[in-house]
Amino acid sequence: MKKGLLLGAGFSFDLGMPTAYELTEIFLGLFDRRNTHRLVAGLGNHQPYSADRPISKTAIAESFELLLDYKDKKGGNYEELLANIQGLSEQPSKPQPEKDSHHFIFSVFYEIIHTILSIYQDKSYEILFPINKEWFAKISNLLSENETWVFSLNHDLFFEFLSIDLGIPVSYGDTGSIEFPVSNIEMHKVIPLSYTQRKDCGIHSTGFFSGRRGVNLVKLHGSLSELQYKDGSLICNPVLTKRSSLELMGDLKKIERMGYYVNNIRIPSGRDRFVTNSNGEMDIVCKSMLTGGKKYSTTAKEKDGEEKLKIFDDVLRQLDELTIIGYGFGDKHVNFRISNAMARRDDFRVQIVDPFRNKAPEFLQPFDYDSKIRLAMCGAAHWMDYCKSNTWDSRQIEALKENTKYRTEIKKSVQDTLQRIYKF
Repeated sequence: MKKGLLLGAGFSFDLGMPTAYELTEIFLGLFDRRNTHRLVAGLGNHQPYSADRPISKTAIAESFELLLDYKDKKGGNYEELLANIQGLSEQPSKPQPEKDSHHFIFSVFYEIIHTILSIYQDKSYEILFPINKEWFAKISNLLSENETWVFSLNHDLFFEFLSIDLGIPVSYGDTGSIEFPVSNIEMHKVIPLSYTQRKDCGIHSTGFFSGRRGVNLVKLHGSLSELQYKDGSLICNPVLTKRSSLELMGDLKKIERMGYYVNNIRIPSGRDRFVTNSNGEMDIVCKSMLTGGKKYSTTAKEKDGEEKLKIFDDVLRQLDELTIIGYGFGDKHVNFRISNAMARRDDFRVQIVDPFRNKAPEFLQPFDYDSKIRLAMCGAAHWMDYCKSNTWDSRQIEALKENTKYRTEIKKSVQDTLQRIYKF
């Protein structure tokens, strides 16, 4: 049987990563009426697109007002907020300076969200991963005898960490290699990365496993560690042939430190990052994390930049079963591909694992017959054990209940770190 996995935020919950609501709460908690007034004044003096292309303080104030209104209404999804700001930048009636301003504020918020997730990755790996790793040890129960395709909607590296520590071969499908210095003042510290040329990104890439045990991992929404280089023609990742997850975590920290310095001052960066190339010159890479309302287009036609979605579609044509863990079904570009796969093949089945879902999502309900859709109201770790043993591990259940206190500790640590970084 050919098995595949689709991982949402719920997969990483018991390893310490935040829910969308928790991340939104932390993000919105950085802002209030007083400091946004100062931010509007300060950011309005920036020239992000050149002196000849000014931005508008009025539009910046409009973006922040939208944020504060969202906070007052107790909105719980940061992606919805970012999508609303993107919507402001696309209104045809707005003059270009206002569109540029909204786009600029989106990039500012993007960087803050990326920072929050990076801190969460660091703190949760330090605090909760060592405690709960044993409960994920049976992840191999979800894999095929030969290659297994795993599609992740998460930006964290916990699937990679588990694979490395549990001896499961894992690949991003990369075939090339490249190195970057940490910076032009640390040329001796080099970060090796693997890469795929975007034009060669596809199901038949020689970098993927075929006919043998191993996981082909596709990060549909990018990753904290994934970088785009040379105008997006190269998709770069940390090398996964590590002895332990600790080594991979070390590479992630080096990637976060990549930069370029002038007079011993690091040049500020956002989604586009100023880094140092192997010649010691300033270069640019782009963070790959996709968020907001414009992750992918709304049509099924293959487009440049949507190669990972094409892989997802092609793999769904081959799978017998897709196990979906901790996904809230909020991404239309994912949902209609699953729906299409269900309509194409009567023998294709979906297993949904989610402790809070007791029925199939609406778009899949037409296919809810003959056990084509099965539900398991439990967490990721619970299912890895139960799917083979058909019994619940009471010791595991009790241990995972202890996560609440550790998650509180992680959240407090993240907030404290943010207060030191962002002194609004």
